[in-house]
Amino acid sequence: MRVVIPVFKSCVSASVVGMMDMLKLTEIFYNHLPHKKQKWFTVELVSIDKGKTVHNNGFEITCDATLANCGKADLVIVPAIVGDLPALIKEHHTFIEWLKARHKKGTVLCSTCNGAFFLAATGYLDGKEATTSWFASNDFRAMFPKVKLMDEKIIVDNGKTITGGATLSFQNLCIYLIEKYYGKEIGNYAAKMFLVEKGKHSQLTYSIFSAQKSHNDEEILETQGFIENNATEKLVVSKLAEHSAMAERTFIRRFKNATGNTPSEYIQRVKVELAKKLLENDKTSVKEICYETGYEDQSYFRNIFKKYTGLTPVDYKKQFTFQL
Repeated sequence: MRVVIPVFKSCVSASVVGMMDMLKLTEIFYNHLPHKKQKWFTVELVSIDKGKTVHNNGFEITCDATLANCGKADLVIVPAIVGDLPALIKEHHTFIEWLKARHKKGTVLCSTCNGAFFLAATGYLDGKEATTSWFASNDFRAMFPKVKLMDEKIIVDNGKTITGGATLSFQNLCIYLIEKYYGKEIGNYAAKMFLVEKGKHSQLTYSIFSAQKSHNDEEILETQGFIENNATEKLVVSKLAEHSAMAERTFIRRFKNATGNTPSEYIQRVKVELAKKLLENDKTSVKEICYETGYEDQSYFRNIFKKYTGLTPVDYKKQFTFQL
């Protein structure tokens, strides 16, 4: 199977080299086992610029080909990107047309992190589920409203398009591709060699809530600030509506239109973000953190916390604490 990884100045070099290493090294490791011989991925780096050498973040990446002379590709994996995504998509329209042409010939289009923006720009994700980096999800939704973004997922496979989550989840994506095309035995072997947990399916644990303030509703902005400044208190939607001098139904509608969340959801997300910081940086017990975030029922607090992180507070604390 021939795999092409496009390379350009704005890509994350670790994403490019890391994927190439994982796909190639698995073959070397696996074929050293007794009686284990397997034909493998052929991985090529392809420059989307004119020359084969791409200068990226202080590194020189020497590619095998350019778009103009790239041969057959069974799978194209677009790496993670750094920069102004709308501008990059506009700048690299030739690359997007190349992706479209490859897809029409049967090539599977794949991406990791915000490489999904390029896949979405082809139109082939319209009406389909996809994922991208959790920190780019708001921009993705705004640019590609026809795509069913599942930003909590690490991998979404639609058959002819496969998208992966945030930057270093390319490791999970590579293990998934190895297993998809070469079977569970080799997939499990690769996961063990590279210390990758196959059981991770969600980015929720790692996401950081952004306050969704890119709107012009001054009253709602003021209320958002009030919620954030009083996250340790018990906050009630009816009281927030009074604080904003609005009828409750009007307040809920305007808040949802401005932020994408209902007031209740926003309160929960702000409180969970506070709880996450306390769990990461403090030796305070879960019981104390429950009270410090304005909750009285520990069971309810645990359920809300798990809803937005995918983990219980205790498991979250373990996840983000070094245990040497």
